[in-house]
Amino acid sequence: MRPIQIWADKVQDKEKDSLCIYDMVFQPDGDQLLVTAGSRILIYNVNEGNVVQALKGHKDTIHSLSYGRDGIFASGGADKLVIIWSAQNEGILKYSHNDSVQCIAFSPVSGQLLSCACSDIGLWSSELKSVTKHKVSAKVCSCSWTNDGQFFAIGMYNGVVTIWTKNAEEKVRIERPGGQPIWSLSWNPSRCSNNTHITCTHLLYTHITWIQLYTRMSNK
Repeated sequence: MRPIQIWADKVQDKEKDSLCIYDMVFQPDGDQLLVTAGSRILIYNVNEGNVVQALKGHKDTIHSLSYGRDGIFASGGADKLVIIWSAQNEGILKYSHNDSVQCIAFSPVSGQLLSCACSDIGLWSSELKSVTKHKVSAKVCSCSWTNDGQFFAIGMYNGVVTIWTKNAEEKVRIERPGGQPIWSLSWNPSRCSNNTHITCTHLLYTHITWIQLYTRMSNK
């Protein structure tokens, strides 16, 4: 199958300098695309390729975006802030970490948001409207929820992967030889509860050097 380019856009700042795109995410209905652009979020019309809105709220580079339920989404960045945005693209809530926010992810089944920074992780709940913080041993580089929203995993800069319950109880700790950063995590989407796996992909100097597959340990 041969791909066909529909449109392209060069993301730049006011001085026409190119900006690094750290993350992007489609709206659930697929009509719009959200793209990080420095301290702004650009919203593109997917069919036309034009920017329909630029959201401002962060004071430094945005690193991560994630969509939740009911059209809300979140952003986290180097200004240590996490911002919750409404379906109407309005900032409705902010909370902060002590360090730069590296990655965020909404639970696929609830309003729970996981935010990960250099020294801690946070769990925000749309039901409780509160944030709980938990210390971690190294900067978090990646995070991922299971399909059922019962567990999440975080990959850290020191090569450690930890698996937690949705209530922030650490259940599994995987210490990989060499201690290289875990840049990406992905759960097997299988719905079978006794066949859930986590794939830890280690990227080093833009080359994939390790791919390791673990089975989830019993919760007994």
